[in-house]
Order: sequence, then structure tokens, then C-alpha cells
Amino acid sequence: MSADGKIALPDKKQLRISSEEDIKRVHRLRNSVDAILVGIGTILTDNPKLTVKKKYVKKPKNPVKVILDSKCQIPDDANALRGKTIILTTTSTNRFKDRKNVEIIKCKSKKGFVDLEDALSKLSKKGIKSILVEGGGTVIWSFIKSGYADDIYIYMNPMIIGGKDTPTVADGEGIKSSREIIKLDLVSYKKLGDGVLFHYRIKQ
Repeated sequence: MSADGKIALPDKKQLRISSEEDIKRVHRLRNSVDAILVGIGTILTDNPKLTVKKKYVKKPKNPVKVILDSKCQIPDDANALRGKTIILTTTSTNRFKDRKNVEIIKCKSKKGFVDLEDALSKLSKKGIKSILVEGGGTVIWSFIKSGYADDIYIYMNPMIIGGKDTPTVADGEGIKSSREIIKLDLVSYKKLGDGVLFHYRIKQ
């Protein structure tokens, strides 16, 4: 994120914020988990590949890609659909039935979105135990608010983006009172490239 907590341009278009050193860290982190998870908003806005590059990891294993997509509106040619991909949705659909690398899992609905408890339970039964939640801000907020996040890594680049509607690290509905504040323990911090990497753990 930027020094003012933003993760994209004011028009929500992707912006490179991480340094080269941090990008290397992210790819190594991706390679250490069972799955990488993003929401449909990230797919539609950034069209990420969600892979591990050989440039940063000698023998990438490319974890499963998991997409939270309640209405199953992901484009047929989305980059994330290359390789093993699981789409978590709340609707019944026959899309991608001819693509062996894409699996659609219908989950319970909660306020119109995929119910995270049901989704994580179903992923666990498939052997997925560790998940890197990469975004966007609404998805990250959902995991934190629901108590399903353990650690938070934030790379802060010394830049200001501004904009009252610019996406932030944790968007979504936010808290309604000070009693709902989610407190963190600062595990570590270190200079990385031009910025600083913070490692937080959510207080139980």
C-alpha cells in the first residue's frame, strides 16, 4: 500500500506499488501455500495470472487459484483460468464443464456473497489448508472481520496517492463502533527496497 493506505489508482486501475524486492517476497510466499485467493473484482480490474514466476522461484509449484465469484461472472479468457482453478460461487451453473482444470464449487450465500465459513470448509476437504488472500480490499476485510485471517503482511511504499474513494487495504463495510476495532500485534518490520514490510498477527 501507499503511505496513505491506498492499493490502486483513484479510478481503481492497477498501480505497481511493490518494489522488486517485495515482488520476489510475494512470489516466494505464493509458492509456500496451497492456494491463492482473490475476489472477482480483482479479476475484472487487474486480470492477474496468480502464478509463481521462475524469475523469483527456481522450481515454482503454482498453487491452486481460488476465485470468490458469487454470480460466476468471470470472463472465459481470464488469465487466472490457466492452470488449476477453483471458482467459489452461490449459483448453479454449467460453465467450464468442459475444462478439466476449472472446478466450480457452489457455496452457501451470506448477504448475497459467498459464505466464507462454508467455502473454507469445502476447500479444506479438498486438502487446501493454507491460503494466501491477495485481495482486493473488500475480500481482505471479509476475512479479517470474520476471524479467518491469521497473519497480515503489508508492504508500504513511501508514496501518497490520495482520493476519498481510492481502494484501500481493507475496504468493505468497516466497523460500526470503536468496540469492533480489530487489534493487531506487530510481529516484525524491516526495510525492503524503498519501502517497509510490516508483519502483523491478529489478536485473538
